[in-house]
Amino acid sequence: MNRRPNLTLKQQSIADGLVKQFDIDAERIYFLNEDNPEEPWLPAESLITIARKSEEFQTIDESFDQYIGPLNQVVHRSTVITRAGRTYTSSGVATIDERADIDAHALAAGRAVRSALTAAGFNPLRPGGVVTLDLHLQAGAQAKPDEAQSRVADLRRIHFIAERKGLIKLLPGRQEDRSDYKRFLIEKYETPTAAQFDGMQRASLINALEQLPDVEEDEFREVA
Repeated sequence: MNRRPNLTLKQQSIADGLVKQFDIDAERIYFLNEDNPEEPWLPAESLITIARKSEEFQTIDESFDQYIGPLNQVVHRSTVITRAGRTYTSSGVATIDERADIDAHALAAGRAVRSALTAAGFNPLRPGGVVTLDLHLQAGAQAKPDEAQSRVADLRRIHFIAERKGLIKLLPGRQEDRSDYKRFLIEKYETPTAAQFDGMQRASLINALEQLPDVEEDEFREVA
């Protein structure tokens, strides 16, 4: 296969494996995760192609949900129904002009489909996993993930990102200054807390925070 000059040898190998195994568009395989540079990102249609080959799903739908004007975000929603009849719905959010190389609607759609498939226990696109892809639902995915657990995980991620962006600051005595974080929430969401946000609102907040510049590494700490 033709070598893409913007990919490393490992990334090219992963992309080639995906194309060979699933006959998807090679030009639409990206590697967007700076923390995990060997993790592929695929558009919604490619993820749906892969998921359908597993024969684990009755239905896989994806569609535009809404535009959030104040945040310049687009929201897509994906619903999957497993062979056993269980339904999983997730949202994907992207900011307009978030990336120069991928349309915001494509970003949001891909995030929505991947999130829904992951909720159903199907996530084959992990770093380095192309050679031994398991196209069956993971063991333990028999029940819908608990909303309370998802909320806690999302809020921990939100607070970590807010620290990385300098909106939450660590003070002497391990106290936290959340005044900038609360101002951000009030400005963007008209509330000082994200505790009662639903899944779509949490996805929107995570995306909005990710668009902010990072502070210097030694100015934030990771939430334990």
